Amino acid sequence: MLLGDRRWIATGKWLPRRLRALSEERTERLSAPLLTGDFAAFADRVEEELDRAGGRLQAGFVR
Repeated sequence: MLLGDRRWIATGKWLPRRLRALSEERTERLSAPLLTGDFAAFADRVEEELDRAGGRLQAGFVR
């Protein structure tokens, strides 16, 4: 999400802060299923974010 918006990649305690600053709605949509243990819904949200960023990274991709 952060890279797709050309922002600094945060880690640790800064990651949720940076994500919420980017889009509180998207962050909540992504984190809620994970926090409740609904891993299928979490995987769906992750897939949505990956699609938004251009899709999954394929084997052999060189940056």
